[in-house]
Amino acid sequence: MNKPSDKVTNLQLAFIIISTMLGVSMLGLTHFTVRGAGNAAPFASLVGIFIAFIGLMGYVLIGRRFTKDTLVGYNESILGKPIGRLCSFLIVIVFLALTGLETRQFAEAVQGSILPNTPMHISIIAMILLFATTSFQRVDTFASIHFFYVPLILIPIIIVVAPAFRDIEIYHMTPILGNDPTWGGFMNGALAVTQAIGNFVVIAMVIPFMKYPKKSWKGAVGGFWIAGFIVIFMTTMTVAVFGENEIKKMYWPLLNLGRMITIPGEVLSRIDAVLLVSWVYGVFTTLLSYYFLVVRGVCGIFRFHHYRVVSLITAPIIYGIAIFPRDIYTLYDYIRMFSSYGVVPLLVYPFFLLCISIIRKKKGGSV
Repeated sequence: MNKPSDKVTNLQLAFIIISTMLGVSMLGLTHFTVRGAGNAAPFASLVGIFIAFIGLMGYVLIGRRFTKDTLVGYNESILGKPIGRLCSFLIVIVFLALTGLETRQFAEAVQGSILPNTPMHISIIAMILLFATTSFQRVDTFASIHFFYVPLILIPIIIVVAPAFRDIEIYHMTPILGNDPTWGGFMNGALAVTQAIGNFVVIAMVIPFMKYPKKSWKGAVGGFWIAGFIVIFMTTMTVAVFGENEIKKMYWPLLNLGRMITIPGEVLSRIDAVLLVSWVYGVFTTLLSYYFLVVRGVCGIFRFHHYRVVSLITAPIIYGIAIFPRDIYTLYDYIRMFSSYGVVPLLVYPFFLLCISIIRKKKGGSV
């Protein structure tokens, strides 16, 4: 399975996690967190990140136990071929659906804020062509793409959002646990964050191609908490500036934050454009990770190694999924459904595999 040249470093793994987590949902994440947890959204975000972190460590542990197998491989080894392939197929379906739905979410945001006169289908097709024509033959190439784009995602976010410190209103964030908090509402806000950033399952397809799979936890933990800090930073800033009531009226609070920021001397008249460029890079790398998992997963299930053929065949399916929701409200309903019943259970799934592998005394090769 491994090629001698397909060797991913810990730093590259960290960058894959960062650029996968910081994707399409970042513009609207605060809206859904605040809708559940109110002005306790920053604290709820921290709880949601910790929940996702537990899932991440599950994939790291199972990856360290099966250092030469991808998710498809150890599914079959632990559960047997029929059940293992079925589970792999269901995981592929989840990420296939999320690829299409989040491509549509990208197109909605583009039409609503950047190119209002451009048909939505053009944005959808352009993004699909971008990630579908990427070669998935080499894992190190996939890792290098993420490595290249991470600075272009992180630096603009920090530069754009940091000036908003002068517009912070502390009363927007007090009390820290929200006004009249309920356990259900708080956890809904926390799980919104978990659903948005729990998309790092792609590392299960990357760890076997690392130079030192046993040390994958270093890159995984580092990358996760860098992305986690950015999520908390963005949530805290938007809540502190706008407050709970205003954010509930906004679909993309982070974009609104970028629009209200000005630079002395008016060096840039549209500072939010910088944020949008950074976000487009994040969208591309996130969808690239989803598509990588889909293409590699399908090829692994059917023992087929023509990745480009599978990629091109899958592209029209993604387009069909993207145009299926009739409006943005239906779109978000579908995204929440697949996130709740797809992504969240996948955070528990590696621990289930670990228990079965220990009981059955299954273990992959070591490196």
